[in-house]
Amino acid sequence: MRAPRFAVVSRLGAIAAAAAVLSGASFAQQHDPLVRIAAENAELSTQIAAGATALDHALAELAQLRKSKDALEESLRRIERRAEVHALGREFAETVIDRLRLLPRPERFAAARAARARLLAATSDSALRVERVRDELGDLDAAVAARLAAAAPPVPQAERPQVEAALRVALAARRDLATRLAGLQEQLLQALRDVGEAERDLEQQGLSAHAELTRLLFWIPAPPATQTIGRLAPSVAWTVSPANWRAAAAVLHREFARSPFWPALALLAAAVLYAVRGRLRRALVSLAPATVTYERYRVGHALAALAITFALAAPGSILLWTAGTLLGAAPDGPQFAQALGDALVAIARVLFALSAFAWLLDRRGMAVRHFGWDEDAAGFAVHALRRFAVLFVPLMFIAALNGGDHAPYANRESLGRLAFNLAMIAVAVLLVILLRRGSPLMQLAYARAPRSWAVRLHGLWLAALVALPLGMAALAAMGYFVAAAVFYGLMVRSLFLVLGALMLYGLIALWVQVQRSHLARRRDAERPPPAGDAAAVTPSQRLDVAALGEQTRSLLQLLITLLLVAGMWWVWRDALPALSVIGEYTLWTYHDTVDGRTVAHPLTVGGLFLALVVVAVTAVAVRNVGALLDIVLLQRLDVQPDATYAVKVMAQYALTAAGILIAADILGIGWSDVQWLIAALGVGLGFGLQEIFANFVSGLIVLAERPIRIGDVVTVGDVSGTVARIRARATAVIDFDNREVIIPNKAFITERVTNWTLSNQTTRLLIKVGVAYGSDIALVQRALLDAVRRNPEVLREPPPSVFFVDFGDSSLDFEIRAFVGSFDQRLRVRHELNLAVAAVLAEHGIEIPFPQRDLHIRSAPGLAGVLPRS
Repeated sequence: MRAPRFAVVSRLGAIAAAAAVLSGASFAQQHDPLVRIAAENAELSTQIAAGATALDHALAELAQLRKSKDALEESLRRIERRAEVHALGREFAETVIDRLRLLPRPERFAAARAARARLLAATSDSALRVERVRDELGDLDAAVAARLAAAAPPVPQAERPQVEAALRVALAARRDLATRLAGLQEQLLQALRDVGEAERDLEQQGLSAHAELTRLLFWIPAPPATQTIGRLAPSVAWTVSPANWRAAAAVLHREFARSPFWPALALLAAAVLYAVRGRLRRALVSLAPATVTYERYRVGHALAALAITFALAAPGSILLWTAGTLLGAAPDGPQFAQALGDALVAIARVLFALSAFAWLLDRRGMAVRHFGWDEDAAGFAVHALRRFAVLFVPLMFIAALNGGDHAPYANRESLGRLAFNLAMIAVAVLLVILLRRGSPLMQLAYARAPRSWAVRLHGLWLAALVALPLGMAALAAMGYFVAAAVFYGLMVRSLFLVLGALMLYGLIALWVQVQRSHLARRRDAERPPPAGDAAAVTPSQRLDVAALGEQTRSLLQLLITLLLVAGMWWVWRDALPALSVIGEYTLWTYHDTVDGRTVAHPLTVGGLFLALVVVAVTAVAVRNVGALLDIVLLQRLDVQPDATYAVKVMAQYALTAAGILIAADILGIGWSDVQWLIAALGVGLGFGLQEIFANFVSGLIVLAERPIRIGDVVTVGDVSGTVARIRARATAVIDFDNREVIIPNKAFITERVTNWTLSNQTTRLLIKVGVAYGSDIALVQRALLDAVRRNPEVLREPPPSVFFVDFGDSSLDFEIRAFVGSFDQRLRVRHELNLAVAAVLAEHGIEIPFPQRDLHIRSAPGLAGVLPRS
């Protein structure tokens, strides 16, 4: 393609030469317009030549990219054909690893992409300038006239015809050159766009190939053999080789010289952060609530402390990351340099995470000063974490250097596997040290919540945690080194995600506590101080994140759980194709009828895991839906508390039923599978289970009709008390002796129930008073009524009353009828009224008689000598 373009350039040069002969060399030198046009035409010719060279380079790059993509696809097809043979061994694994090493790295496309963007911008700007030139030369007569008018000095009138002819030829040649250059630039722009698209295709193909090759390597065992031990010495020699390190240093120097701006900026940032570490420590202490004072403390202080924590942990990680990124960006660096770059980037992340968590748990850090964690337990964890990092970081560096895609296969299977196993054993030991029964962390947990599920199942979840790193070490030892490394990376990300979720929970809870504390202070400031107090009462000088309300805590837990589930999916999504071998394993087969035909459906491990996830999500949703409904909906509506409780309970039942149905559908449990069980339950309900079923239905009726509500005072049989909880089978009532009495729900539907507070809290007191015969009845009535009215707890409406109701055996009987505003006032007001009645009767000299009886003895032989004779 180059010969035609250079032929065009030659013809354009001939046109310019003819113009020069026509005008004459000496003649052209005397007139400025001709000289300027000749220079402009020469510049256009140079641009055409440069554009042709750039176009050739772009077309060659496009062809190379397409060729590389085709070669990669063909290589993948060959490997996939080999993978169809189930008996795969070490040779296949080594072939796949070599193919992984040769895959195009995304970092290498960055420099070419930046250079191509600059060339696209320059070519686009040049095309706009050429377009303006073509517009100016559209009318040659006007262009010649403009050039003559701009000539300095002016062209003499005698030479004007000859100059006009020469200008016309030169401008025509310039127009032709501009037209040719515009077409060339359009081709170059299109070629550059094609190169960018092909590069993106190749990059995407490389990423897909990396995922596919990793999936193939995932379950290909390469168990240790007798030669594995013999490969340790060459692997160690390769790792510590001075020649390899000198070559890597040379690559690092070359890459730094090629693009020095951002590495210099990163090194400067690391140096500044290291230089101001002392100031950062003092600033971290100064941001604590106790230092700032609780009145001025804001959640912004916690965010600033978090930023300082990351700044304290960053310097070393920045240096490692910068060096690793520079080594990885080298176009064709040595194998050791590329492996070292990957290892440094991986270790930079691990070191930053460990340093950040060590500073978070430090006695001056956020966990102790801002969140109120126990200082002794946090100090113990920091000490153990820092000792662990001294061993773990070097081991993982050796494992990453010798177990990466660019390390020799022998290194991966010998030194890389050994270092990885030792690192996983170190992780297991750290977990045992931190979470054993006698550690300060667990002693604190046992002291604060001895009956919690985390404490009760301590041995179970500790064994599961310790089994994770040991399981990964076992996988690597059995030859599944790639699977172990992938699981390790995902587990570490998941762990950091969990710890990040805990930190987010702490920050949000701290914000809530700070807002409540400031609101309480404002209310205290607006409230006038009590008379006689010399000093104002200060609020609690401690922010306790654990002292949140149940609703707030439940809502926060639901929010953090949803974010954590989304984060876990984001972390594990890339590993799902590799795990498909396990996920697609069939556990059992169930049958379904579709269009009259029986269809078999397999239940896989993935389906079982999905059902378990549905059950877990349903449990979390059922536990927290009440708080969510309260805060989001019910508090905004004018709904009575008993109605909100009924709505929350029904929502929990609905979510439970929906979760069970979804999980059953995933497990393949349909109506046809459980209809016999339902029938058996129906028979059981008719015999032994009818009371349970009756209680359950009665509970639904109670929630729907609401004859009793939470907080109502009820009397059922011989039990009186306050309704505390309404559950599916029974209701808990707290009696007046503070005992919880469990009453089956059926009793509230089928028996007689007295609800003292169902529609009205007002209740009537009935007090009977007897006075001696001969008392002034009108005075007694006035005295009793006056005593009742003087009590402030007696309601004025309905008004109290006193009635003379009966002639008793030994007294004149009166009844006091008074109303009180709530049930809990009955006993106290009755006591006060009895005292007042006794006092007012004594004040007026009115006697309260006691029962008297006249005895008539007809015969008593034993008393014959004692009793007088009539």
